[in-house]
Amino acid sequence: MVEKIMQDNQMYLTEWMRYNPSLQEVLRLDGNFLCYKDQERLDISQIYLPEILYNEPFRNDLANPEEMNGYDFFQIIKIYSQTNEILEKEKKEALKYPVIQDMTILKDEQGVEFIVFADIYGKKYRYVTKEPHKILELYQNLKNEKGNITIKDLGSVIQYANQK
Repeated sequence: MVEKIMQDNQMYLTEWMRYNPSLQEVLRLDGNFLCYKDQERLDISQIYLPEILYNEPFRNDLANPEEMNGYDFFQIIKIYSQTNEILEKEKKEALKYPVIQDMTILKDEQGVEFIVFADIYGKKYRYVTKEPHKILELYQNLKNEKGNITIKDLGSVIQYANQK
């Protein structure tokens, strides 16, 4: 997979440098790294550079040396790479701590109340507490404030409330 990404990245970089020769003056590819004047190196093996062409202003400026120089180009790719890393971490976090879809208070056979909440994957969790209504209120307040609440978010709010 990395090999295919790098093959396409190299092809697009070569083409972009053809359209904007000022890029050639300061940028070069060294294996999986895009290098700027031998001062900075950026691993581009995990990003697919052709995707940035979806951005029309970028696409228009890329061919014009007066609009985009090699430094600007490198910084855009760097920010794009960092953004992709953040989005990937958020995706992994979302899988690890799914969003809570529903929360209710139920009673067991002895009449003791407990909380049941379900995540977006349909998995149900039981949370036993002496104050289920307080937890439900914390959840509702957080939901009103933030929107989507993960199990981790709820756990942090409960932990903070218990410390007070």
